Amino acid sequence: MDQTLSREMTILIIDEQALAQNYLRYTLEKLGYSQVQFTDKAQTALAMCKERQFDLIICSFNLQQGKDGYQLYEELKVRRLQKLSTGFIFISAETDPSLVYSVLELQPDEFLAKPYTMRDLQSRIERVLKRKLELRPIYQWLEHGRPDRALQQLDHMLAQGQAPKLVPVLLRFKGDLLLELADFAKARQFFQSVLAVQPFGWARIGLVKALRGNGETELANTQMQQLEMRGESKLFVLEQLAEQEFAADEFEAAQQHLEQAAQLAPRNLYRQQKLLQLSRLNHDYERQYKTARDMLKFARFSMYEQPDLYLNLARACIDFAVSVDEDGETNRLSKQATECLTNLRSQFPDVDVKQQQLVIQARLQYLKDHKDKAQKMLEELDNQDVHIDNIEDALDKAKALHEVGLTQLSKSWFDRISVYCQQQQTDPYLKSYLQQERSERAELATAPRELNNIAVMHFQHGNWQAAQAAFAHAFRLLPKNAGIALNLLQSVLMSPQNSAPKERQALIQSCLNTIEKGKLNPEQSRRFEQLKQKHLAPL
Repeated sequence: MDQTLSREMTILIIDEQALAQNYLRYTLEKLGYSQVQFTDKAQTALAMCKERQFDLIICSFNLQQGKDGYQLYEELKVRRLQKLSTGFIFISAETDPSLVYSVLELQPDEFLAKPYTMRDLQSRIERVLKRKLELRPIYQWLEHGRPDRALQQLDHMLAQGQAPKLVPVLLRFKGDLLLELADFAKARQFFQSVLAVQPFGWARIGLVKALRGNGETELANTQMQQLEMRGESKLFVLEQLAEQEFAADEFEAAQQHLEQAAQLAPRNLYRQQKLLQLSRLNHDYERQYKTARDMLKFARFSMYEQPDLYLNLARACIDFAVSVDEDGETNRLSKQATECLTNLRSQFPDVDVKQQQLVIQARLQYLKDHKDKAQKMLEELDNQDVHIDNIEDALDKAKALHEVGLTQLSKSWFDRISVYCQQQQTDPYLKSYLQQERSERAELATAPRELNNIAVMHFQHGNWQAAQAAFAHAFRLLPKNAGIALNLLQSVLMSPQNSAPKERQALIQSCLNTIEKGKLNPEQSRRFEQLKQKHLAPL
């Protein structure tokens, strides 16, 4: 054992496997550590961490009972239940990329893959403890809320001439502090000086952040192009690209990049929330549903589990069900929405969400074509109460009112939501979606599925222009619906060619893309084959 480290260092071990606990106990005893405590549950570990401070925590990622290791460490960090000088080592038998990327985002001190040797464990423990001990003066200033003094302490340590292995750690720490202090001009100069010596990925990421903070957007974009799409840089680049595309109203491209980032590190709920808003902006209700499902999955047992996640998944189930034609899929999604409400009542029995549940139940009735019953349920709500506590609750009510034909009440709620957003610091992604939803609902007297039915009636009576306009409007609102795409395609191909050839061809191709990716019922498939043989053979 490193003689500069005290044998009285306090260590907490969290692992639910008795064999792993015994091996760790034996190893730590051989290494001379005597102040060691063990538990097999994250919840127990959390309680222990609230009662005392540890010098080191060694935690298995793969905890099956309640919270897992990721959720434990995240809560310890966010709620600051341990000092910054407490070391944290993850141990895991899994090395799946999505796990590794998720863990890397939390920035533990070490990640040790099973199986490992006594020498491996000794090396990691002593490296972490020694580094934490040497950085303690900096941590103390940060814990007192003085990043400026922490930076002074760090500069003093660099001037003293630290051990070569510690210098890269101190340099990275300095860059983080400069960014935290929003001293972007000095941060820019610092990261450039580091990169002139060695091309650290963290320094290039820091330079991009400093340039953006300094308002040098074009130069930041140039620097970002030099970042390699690997490790921590990959997530950073994908998120930066999504931000740029969102700012340029390129919502589909932004969604694609955020999807890639979410696939790499799916446990980041803030990223998932952005992805959910983007999917709604793009009318991609399947992605919205999958993202809402993932958010609830990864929030389960964590500090982020809350009633809204259950409500939003139920809402996403309904939005997705409204956008598809297949009865089996609609029934499955309706059932899942109902299960969400049941699970919500089970997990949060004391939370009053009666109004929110009533709106969801009304939307489920509408989904079953019981429009009158849904309308009656919504009319019983107190629609004169203008107070908004939660945007998603208010939005769901506005959407439900519009679906059943209470358009004036719906407009009134959208107006209230708009005023509320102006008074609050609303997330830009959600704000953009709300603006789009308000605009689209204002120009649409009926729900998209009913609009499609109206278009069918126009088509059957030979009102080609009205039919095509209605189909196009429905398709814009439900761009993933293969049945609506087929109806629009048929309308375009069979009606007189009033639109420009390029526009017509682009619309045809868009319909074909949706049909190819979607699912048609037998009757629709036969109709599509007939259209291809009669109208699309030369294309």
